[in-house]
Amino acid sequence: MTTVSIQSLVKRYGGATAVDGISLDIAHGEFISLLGPSGCGKTTTLKCLAGFEAIDQGRILFDGRDVAPLPPEQRDIGMVFQNYALFPHMTVAGNLAFGLEMRGRPKPEIATRVAAVLDLVQLGGMGARYPRELSGGQQQRVALARALVIEPKILLLDEPLANLDATLRDEMRTFIRDLQRRVGISTLYVTHDQAEAMTMSDRVVVMFGGQIAQAAAPETVYDRPASEAVARFVGQANIIAGVVSPGAFAVDSPLGRLPMPQQAQFAAGTRVSVIARPQAIALTTATSAHALRGTVIARYFHGAFIDHRIAVGDQVLNVQVAPPALHEVGDPVALVLDPARLWAVATP
Repeated sequence: MTTVSIQSLVKRYGGATAVDGISLDIAHGEFISLLGPSGCGKTTTLKCLAGFEAIDQGRILFDGRDVAPLPPEQRDIGMVFQNYALFPHMTVAGNLAFGLEMRGRPKPEIATRVAAVLDLVQLGGMGARYPRELSGGQQQRVALARALVIEPKILLLDEPLANLDATLRDEMRTFIRDLQRRVGISTLYVTHDQAEAMTMSDRVVVMFGGQIAQAAAPETVYDRPASEAVARFVGQANIIAGVVSPGAFAVDSPLGRLPMPQQAQFAAGTRVSVIARPQAIALTTATSAHALRGTVIARYFHGAFIDHRIAVGDQVLNVQVAPPALHEVGDPVALVLDPARLWAVATP
């Protein structure tokens, strides 16, 4: 297993800065996802780590050794691409053996390692097939096997599930994460898919404009986003503008005074944005002194939950509840916000 340290990394293309001085450490066996919109610098960061792009400033350390001057073939990395990049004229076994042959490994060792890795990715007995004879999910596993068979120091994956259908993506998320845990290899995973990042990662690194906006465990990124931009990008969020009230820690907002958790303290008078996830709001027809009053203006069925749009004065709140639906469009409802699940961030 290998530790990776990215230090003040800068990558420019002409006058445009794609990666703007980011620093990130990856621990032994850690699974980190780079998450962000197109053009945020996540794939460029991966390419710099792999050696496919020369960096302009900064350092990239593998176990304390600066690998930035080294070409890709000397960095001992395993790479999985979005399009798999399998050799169509080679069998599955041939695809896996290629990297070992380039490293001059003896044929008996190659055969043993290829067979072992095919078993690891649940493709034992398929070594004689060609990529065109495999399903998309099987081709993805071959790409993973090819990256792992050389026993790299770090595994890099660039949106590897983008070309799969939704059901297969769900299956492959679990497969890749379980495989990574068994192998214990340090992994950097690039994706724009929030579900992939949240379900697979030890830490999620959210990037905007070539910079890191937040790097934390998935639960922290979701429940305690570092900024309004992170809250809006990761999942759905109700953003309620307000001002921190004096005395007790609470926020005065158009919806009234909202109690807040102590962990999110700001000085009195500070303008903040209160983040209320759709699951942090309960719908009820019962009366309560702390309830808000609103009207259902839209309702969308998603299977596992029902998404409501509730008008409360001039603000529209997104509220998600488990089925069956109890409220129809036009119904008056009472809403209760869970103070423990609210979070305040500085207003941009």
